[in-house]
Amino acid sequence: MAVRDPEIEQLRVEVYRRMTGEQRIDIAADMFEDGVAIARASILDQHPDITPEQLSQQIRQRVLPPEMAKQVEAYLTKRSSHDCATRHPTSSP
Repeated sequence: MAVRDPEIEQLRVEVYRRMTGEQRIDIAADMFEDGVAIARASILDQHPDITPEQLSQQIRQRVLPPEMAKQVEAYLTKRSSHDCATRHPTSSP
């Protein structure tokens, strides 16, 4: 981690403390979106022929904690199979 100047760090803390919760959440959301954009660009640079589905999966694996990424993948797989069954129901005798 970078070494920070103590005076600058104190100023940063004071600025954040004066912000509303909404302002701090907005900053965090912007940082998250920037991280996703960086991950997307990196993946596309390494794998220019990746499918949109594979790209989304790779992004989730990079930005989510490992256990959460697994849970999301399981949910999406289950949802996808449910959607397919709903669109193409098998006939019952």
